[in-house]
Amino acid sequence: MHELTFSVSGTQHRLLGKQVRLQFSDGFVLKLTPAEASSLSFALVAVRAGISPEREIYMSPIGSDAAFVGRVLDSGMSISVSGGELEMDWAKVGFLAESLAAAIG
Repeated sequence: MHELTFSVSGTQHRLLGKQVRLQFSDGFVLKLTPAEASSLSFALVAVRAGISPEREIYMSPIGSDAAFVGRVLDSGMSISVSGGELEMDWAKVGFLAESLAAAIG
């Protein structure tokens, strides 16, 4: 069982329709369209598996004022949140990717 440092749920935006809500433990929230959630999930899987040489994942979701910024480390990722940096090992990064994919439906 993973210690939850985030939660993923579905929500509805009055103009954008279905969205995926990603909230980190410090209250930092991103609202992603299904396409954005899918892209982020694939990017997380790619860096975790070593398929992508990228060292940073950046996404500015259309429905959020904030952005997802994740720096790739040898042991996982460092994600920028409102309180600073959230360190996630590769198992948690994989769980985040799976949770995003599952929320898309």
